[in-house]
Amino acid sequence: MKTILIVEDEDELSNVVGSVLEDQGYSVHTSGSAEDALQYCAGSRPDLIICDVKMGVMDGFELLEHLKAVEATRTLPFVFLTAFDDSRSKKKGLELGADAYITKPFDLDDLLQTVTRLQPPS
Repeated sequence: MKTILIVEDEDELSNVVGSVLEDQGYSVHTSGSAEDALQYCAGSRPDLIICDVKMGVMDGFELLEHLKAVEATRTLPFVFLTAFDDSRSKKKGLELGADAYITKPFDLDDLLQTVTRLQPPS
């Protein structure tokens, strides 16, 4: 079973997205901060990461930079799911190596299509 890590500080959104992904056959792990996500990735390797940009101490851009700097996590598919809908933020996210940049509010079907494109369920 493919594992998706959701990095989101809003529990309600994290729970909704997680439930939808679980219904599609994915295993889901959630982290409420980029720091927690880094710790999780140090011990486990998810198959895909869905991440917000704006969080506590470390933002999603910084998380992606850290992951890209480490050989073991450099190639992890990474999707931003964020309220930052300006072109500068989107450009930055994609230039840092994100595979997709989806803005809130979002359509769950669009998110599922992106996830399936990057990590088809096993």
